[in-house]
Amino acid sequence: MKTLYQCCYQQLYAYGFRLIADKEQTQDGIHELFCELWEKQNTLPQVSQVLAYLKICLRNKLLKQLKKGLLTQSMDDLTETESLIEFSYEDLLIAAQQDEAGKRELRLGIAQLTASQREIIKLRFFEGLDYQAIALKLNLQPRTVYNHVHTAITKLRDLLKF
Repeated sequence: MKTLYQCCYQQLYAYGFRLIADKEQTQDGIHELFCELWEKQNTLPQVSQVLAYLKICLRNKLLKQLKKGLLTQSMDDLTETESLIEFSYEDLLIAAQQDEAGKRELRLGIAQLTASQREIIKLRFFEGLDYQAIALKLNLQPRTVYNHVHTAITKLRDLLKF
């Protein structure tokens, strides 16, 4: 579950923030989603497109919170929001295709980083190591690792237009 969280957090955050434009509520929604998944892990269905499934779960959670008034942002048309909660197979397929396109763009963006930036990004975001552990592993100063991560993320944002 930890690996899934680490792999999907950034994409879920970007997706949730586009929906509600509230940093704290998006983060809280993601954390609550993973807590619920942990509690229900033995009863969850098998899914082939995990990120698409997580995005739909997050979307439903955030939309329910909007309906309950837990978020500060209001919505003009609540009936439109209710229609978004039910997803057809086509919606799921489109979400999966968009997810694949995003992954492809990310791989292309990462390929444009320097070798050291790619290595540090891999250790930080795909293996889940913290800055101190990466510094020890690569025999670097923690601040150097932080600077490489910052530079790489800035470059990826520019390339991917986040």
